[in-house]
Amino acid sequence: MKTFTTILMAIFVAGITLAQFANAQDAAKTGKTIFEESKCTACHGIESQGVAAKKKSDKVPDLGKMHSHDKDFLAKYLKKEEVMNGKKHAVPFKGSDDDLTTMVNWLVEVSELIKE
Repeated sequence: MKTFTTILMAIFVAGITLAQFANAQDAAKTGKTIFEESKCTACHGIESQGVAAKKKSDKVPDLGKMHSHDKDFLAKYLKKEEVMNGKKHAVPFKGSDDDLTTMVNWLVEVSELIKE
Protein backbone atom coordinates (compact mmCIF):
# COMPACT_ATOMS: atom_id res chain seq x y z
CA MET A 1 0.00 0.00 0.00
CA LYS A 2 2.90 2.35 0.79
CA THR A 3 4.34 1.79 -2.71
CA PHE A 4 0.96 2.55 -4.30
CA THR A 5 0.71 5.83 -2.35
CA THR A 6 4.23 6.80 -3.36
CA ILE A 7 3.48 6.12 -7.03
CA LEU A 8 0.22 8.06 -6.82
CA MET A 9 2.02 11.04 -5.26
CA ALA A 10 4.72 10.91 -7.95
CA ILE A 11 2.09 10.98 -10.68
CA PHE A 12 0.33 13.89 -8.97
CA VAL A 13 3.55 15.91 -8.67
CA ALA A 14 4.47 15.13 -12.29
CA GLY A 15 1.04 16.31 -13.42
CA ILE A 16 1.36 19.60 -11.56
CA THR A 17 4.87 20.13 -12.94
CA LEU A 18 3.70 19.52 -16.52
CA ALA A 19 0.75 21.89 -16.09
CA GLN A 20 3.06 24.63 -14.80
CA PHE A 21 5.46 24.05 -17.70
CA ALA A 22 2.59 24.32 -20.22
CA ASN A 23 1.45 27.59 -18.64
CA ALA A 24 4.99 28.96 -18.75
CA GLN A 25 5.26 28.01 -22.43
CA ASP A 26 2.01 29.88 -23.21
CA ALA A 27 3.19 32.93 -21.26
CA ALA A 28 6.42 32.97 -23.27
CA LYS A 29 4.68 33.24 -26.65
CA THR A 30 6.03 36.06 -28.75
CA GLY A 31 4.10 38.15 -31.23
CA LYS A 32 5.92 36.37 -34.04
CA THR A 33 4.96 32.95 -32.65
CA ILE A 34 1.32 33.98 -32.32
CA PHE A 35 1.39 35.44 -35.86
CA GLU A 36 2.68 32.16 -37.26
CA GLU A 37 0.51 29.86 -35.12
CA SER A 38 -2.60 31.87 -36.00
CA LYS A 39 -1.85 31.13 -39.66
CA CYS A 40 -1.53 34.82 -40.53
CA THR A 41 1.26 33.70 -42.89
CA ALA A 42 -1.36 32.15 -45.15
CA CYS A 43 -1.67 35.65 -46.64
CA HIS A 44 0.78 37.95 -44.84
CA GLY A 45 4.54 38.14 -44.63
CA ILE A 46 7.03 40.34 -42.79
CA GLU A 47 10.25 40.23 -44.75
CA SER A 48 12.31 42.05 -42.10
CA GLN A 49 11.48 39.27 -39.60
CA GLY A 50 12.09 36.38 -41.98
CA VAL A 51 8.37 35.59 -42.17
CA ALA A 52 7.22 34.69 -45.67
CA ALA A 53 3.63 34.66 -46.84
CA LYS A 54 2.59 31.27 -48.16
CA LYS A 55 0.47 32.94 -50.83
CA LYS A 56 2.15 35.87 -52.62
CA SER A 57 -0.14 38.71 -53.65
CA ASP A 58 0.27 42.35 -54.62
CA LYS A 59 -3.00 43.03 -52.80
CA VAL A 60 -1.51 42.08 -49.41
CA PRO A 61 1.42 44.32 -48.44
CA ASP A 62 4.38 43.34 -46.29
CA LEU A 63 3.07 44.01 -42.77
CA GLY A 64 6.47 45.20 -41.63
CA LYS A 65 5.96 48.24 -43.84
CA MET A 66 2.64 49.43 -42.43
CA HIS A 67 2.98 52.77 -40.68
CA SER A 68 -0.40 54.44 -40.48
CA HIS A 69 -2.32 52.53 -37.81
CA ASP A 70 -2.16 52.42 -34.04
CA LYS A 71 -2.46 49.38 -31.76
CA ASP A 72 -6.11 49.90 -30.84
CA PHE A 73 -7.16 50.23 -34.47
CA LEU A 74 -5.21 47.13 -35.51
CA ALA A 75 -6.68 45.02 -32.70
CA LYS A 76 -10.21 46.08 -33.64
CA TYR A 77 -9.51 45.55 -37.34
CA LEU A 78 -8.24 42.02 -36.72
CA LYS A 79 -11.43 41.28 -34.78
CA LYS A 80 -13.49 42.67 -37.71
CA GLU A 81 -14.67 45.65 -35.67
CA GLU A 82 -12.96 48.27 -37.89
CA VAL A 83 -12.68 48.91 -41.61
CA MET A 84 -9.51 49.58 -43.61
CA ASN A 85 -9.73 50.80 -47.20
CA GLY A 86 -13.47 50.17 -47.11
CA LYS A 87 -13.11 46.52 -46.05
CA LYS A 88 -13.03 44.44 -42.89
CA HIS A 89 -10.19 41.98 -42.37
CA ALA A 90 -10.83 38.75 -44.27
CA VAL A 91 -10.52 36.44 -41.25
CA PRO A 92 -11.28 37.38 -37.63
CA PHE A 93 -8.50 36.75 -35.10
CA LYS A 94 -9.50 33.66 -33.14
CA GLY A 95 -6.93 33.72 -30.33
CA SER A 96 -7.23 35.19 -26.85
CA ASP A 97 -7.27 38.91 -26.14
CA ASP A 98 -3.82 38.56 -24.55
CA ASP A 99 -2.46 36.87 -27.67
CA LEU A 100 -3.99 39.58 -29.86
CA THR A 101 -2.41 42.32 -27.74
CA THR A 102 0.99 40.59 -27.83
CA MET A 103 0.82 40.13 -31.60
CA VAL A 104 -0.36 43.69 -32.32
CA ASN A 105 2.38 45.13 -30.08
CA TRP A 106 4.92 43.08 -32.03
CA LEU A 107 3.52 44.19 -35.40
CA VAL A 108 3.68 47.86 -34.42
CA GLU A 109 7.19 47.41 -32.97
CA VAL A 110 8.38 45.77 -36.20
CA SER A 111 6.94 48.55 -38.35
CA GLU A 112 8.50 51.18 -36.04
CA LEU A 113 11.93 49.57 -36.49
CA ILE A 114 11.61 49.84 -40.26
CA LYS A 115 10.60 53.53 -40.07
CA GLU A 116 13.84 54.43 -38.28
